[in-house]
Amino acid sequence: MLSLNEFSGLMTTMGEVFDKKITEAVLDIYYDIFKDYPIEQLKRAFTQVIKTHYYNTLPKPADILEHLDGSSEDKSLIAWLKAKEAVVKGGYPATIEFDDPVISNCIKELGGWDWFCKQEIENLCFVEKRFRDLYKLFQKRETNTPVKLIGFIENKNSNLGFKDNIPRSIKIGFDKEDKELKKLGA
Repeated sequence: MLSLNEFSGLMTTMGEVFDKKITEAVLDIYYDIFKDYPIEQLKRAFTQVIKTHYYNTLPKPADILEHLDGSSEDKSLIAWLKAKEAVVKGGYPATIEFDDPVISNCIKELGGWDWFCKQEIENLCFVEKRFRDLYKLFQKRETNTPVKLIGFIENKNSNLGFKDNIPRSIKIGFDKEDKELKKLGA
């Protein structure tokens, strides 16, 4: 975890650049927001904010968070790309799990995994727009629980009682697991 001392140095620098006094109250608020980020990541974000902030005001936490986590537009695009990756890797026969539960909730809201996979190319721009809008909305709610998108094979085998004959779900965005599977040749 980031020490208050390390963070205080970053904030002092930010205050000097923007000619603002960093009070203890401001330091406490900012520290509470950023304490879980690695110091190197924060240094890069603070440097980017200093390079791009046009006004002589202390950048708000949201300005810094955008450099750390990306904007809502960035996040929705990444989510859309993961959803498309899942269609390519498994399609409607496969069961899919995303590292980001918002993605599966968006797909479920749009019409479900089977519906999502069967969209025609000429409709994709409309599906993408609706998906990205839903993603931004659901992300604000922060009430998303992980949803496993059940594919055709798992659904059919479960209904027929073949519980032992259900293939593994395809995991999208779980970098560590993805790398381990590739090493195993799966």
